[in-house]
Amino acid sequence: MNDLKDVVITLERTVCYGTCPSYFLRINGDGSVFYEGRDFVKVKGEVESTISQEDLRKLIVAFYEIDYFSLEDEYTANITDMPTTITSITIGGKSKRVVNYYGAPEKLIRLEKLIDSLTNSIRWVGER
Repeated sequence: MNDLKDVVITLERTVCYGTCPSYFLRINGDGSVFYEGRDFVKVKGEVESTISQEDLRKLIVAFYEIDYFSLEDEYTANITDMPTTITSITIGGKSKRVVNYYGAPEKLIRLEKLIDSLTNSIRWVGER
């Protein structure tokens, strides 16, 4: 896990019928963070930031610890009014994307929260 320059991690949260925050985060292997605030967030538009290589490594380890590449591609149910969270990782020439609408395992939800935490997205999204 020494060469991280090709790593890309994303997290996207969509709106619901209420006021669920909608935004997109992309974390690159150099630690750069791109945020795009869409709806029901404190900061709308684009912002750039960085995270440390240590935090980037923590994220990558977390993806492997939950065996992200073996998760279902989509967790959904026949219900309405839920926000969707979409995560992805590209590393070592492999890519995986998981759509979490409803019913995802707790370990995926923890990973989503870790991405928010390590990028400190609350400064742009605001309190929920």
